Amino acid sequence: MRYRFTALLLSAALCLSVSGCKESDGTGYVFKYDIPSNPSTLDPQTAYDGSSIEIIANMFMGLLKTDIEGNVECAAAESYDVSDDGLVYTFKLREDIFWTDGDEFKAQCTAKDFVFGFQRLLKPATKSVNAGDFFCIKNAQAVNKGVLTDLSQLGVRAEDDFTLEITLEYPNPSFPVLLTTAPAMPCNEEYYYSTDGKYGLTEDSIISNGAFYLYKWSYDYWSTDNNYVILRVNPENNKNGEVCPYGLNFFIEEPDRFQNFIDEQSHVYITSGNEASQLLKMGYSYSENKNGTLGILFNLKDENFRNADLRKALAYSINADKIDFQESGYEKANNIIPSSVKLGDEAYRDIVKKSSALKYDSKAADTAIKNAFEHIDRSCMSGTTLYIPDNDAVEDYVSSVAQQWQAELGFYCNIKRLEQSEYDNALKSGDFDMIVTDISGSFNSPYAYLSSFLSGGAGNYSGFSSSEFNMLMSKAESAESVEEGAELYLQAETNITGAAVFVPLLEQSKYAFFGEDCEDIIYNPFTDTVIFEKAKKF
Repeated sequence: MRYRFTALLLSAALCLSVSGCKESDGTGYVFKYDIPSNPSTLDPQTAYDGSSIEIIANMFMGLLKTDIEGNVECAAAESYDVSDDGLVYTFKLREDIFWTDGDEFKAQCTAKDFVFGFQRLLKPATKSVNAGDFFCIKNAQAVNKGVLTDLSQLGVRAEDDFTLEITLEYPNPSFPVLLTTAPAMPCNEEYYYSTDGKYGLTEDSIISNGAFYLYKWSYDYWSTDNNYVILRVNPENNKNGEVCPYGLNFFIEEPDRFQNFIDEQSHVYITSGNEASQLLKMGYSYSENKNGTLGILFNLKDENFRNADLRKALAYSINADKIDFQESGYEKANNIIPSSVKLGDEAYRDIVKKSSALKYDSKAADTAIKNAFEHIDRSCMSGTTLYIPDNDAVEDYVSSVAQQWQAELGFYCNIKRLEQSEYDNALKSGDFDMIVTDISGSFNSPYAYLSSFLSGGAGNYSGFSSSEFNMLMSKAESAESVEEGAELYLQAETNITGAAVFVPLLEQSKYAFFGEDCEDIIYNPFTDTVIFEKAKKF
């Protein structure tokens, strides 16, 4: 903690000397925030971990961004138009956005930077795990698969320095949301090639076109002290005083982030469950976002749970109406995709107006379990382990579910609560029979939530594989209307819940808590990033 104490003094001195810490308007402050791990890279096209995405979100400016209400608005784009068929997006860019490394490099951000960024994202050599999200762009998949090597055929081109045109393969209502995410950030070609393959990996090999630039990046794997990322305001992009803080100090792998927030050593804390309940009682200001669904995921590699009738019997036996459960931040769920998710400008659940999950039905449960016993041994009815995260509320709810299984079916299972690292290892390795997991999306779209069930998809921990599901997802992505897309997503969602591969239990809120006298900090629950550009502390 030595560096934290030194940094606080340094931050205060800088604030007083540079900006005067204008108490009247809350600007000029250095905000502090703890991140769980060292960023793997600050290259937006290849970043995948949360800490990297968090820093990138405060360093880069994309064509569009998300406002404090979660709506998409212009950022580097001054305005944009969409053709009547939904295929061609034309962006008029601002001319007052500049690149800087905080030292010698300075350049205007132009349409060519966005073209180069998308080309890098989709080139096979980049090996970006995020490329697939952008296959809606014309020829993107062909480029990514190496079928098309002429990058000028990609549907992204600069008409002039400040006019960018993006042509899609098919209409995608979620495309504006995708443009707010890290992979859609621009990349300056001249600077990129000057880094000799180190782009985004060190403090001397990255530039910024956003509110803040990278000032210092220090990390020692063997130490819990002096691990930090320091950002300072980008002076070229703040000539009109639009960026409120003087800088941001991110502390890496702090041993007790919860206590640091309580002690005012950090200005934002993201959490749910037990910690959220404590902070709610303490009266902190917060934003609440219902953007995750907790449910039971079955391992289809297990001989017994490969049997759909066994899974359905367990799903039909859960009577949520009979479970007395009232916990802050949780609501009983009937779907994979939560109520906060949009398709285009509308809430997806308001469009479909239907539930996807199997509802309590004792007769259906009895029939399903009899059918299951024609193919599997009755010994599966005892000794199975259900892993759950380290969460009191989840344990209470799942215990009630297990009691219903015993009463309805004579199914007995062990409930094992795991520490976070053990839980992550069990989930990612597939070393589980049943596990309660959180289904969430990296951007605000039904596709983001369901994509983890795609055959071979990242996060497909159940081993589920269905050509019908894959086809429905593909058709939903390319649907000609929001209504058609919503219906296809509902069919895909029902493909999962109807087969009881995943049984929704609880819709979970994630909370962003803010320090005393902090205002205008934006939390994006889908990307799990905190945006400090307009943050003030009075």
